Amino acid sequence: MVDSDIIEASDINGTPIQIGTAVKYINSDTEGIVTDIKKDAEGVWALVDAKDLYYKVETLIVLEKSVTKIREEKERQFTANDAAEYIKNVAESMGSTDVKGIHGVGGG
Repeated sequence: MVDSDIIEASDINGTPIQIGTAVKYINSDTEGIVTDIKKDAEGVWALVDAKDLYYKVETLIVLEKSVTKIREEKERQFTANDAAEYIKNVAESMGSTDVKGIHGVGGG
């Protein structure tokens, strides 16, 4: 692979990508920050910090979000109350919070 300081990279829309750019992988909506760019016989690759994986740059979209916003979202800690509230909201959106008659099934 070739060093990133001489590689030109662009997202699926032709928007330039460089180290520090906030991007989203189009196949899974993974968002992160480009930490390295490499080129090999198969194309140009960007290392995205969210999964610590290289993605082909044509599968990425440059985000409008700031790098700071993405880092804040990744660092947010969820509490037990956050989880309970989420479960309550999902149950309400399904139209019922009555779980009578629903039985768990164990796997083995």
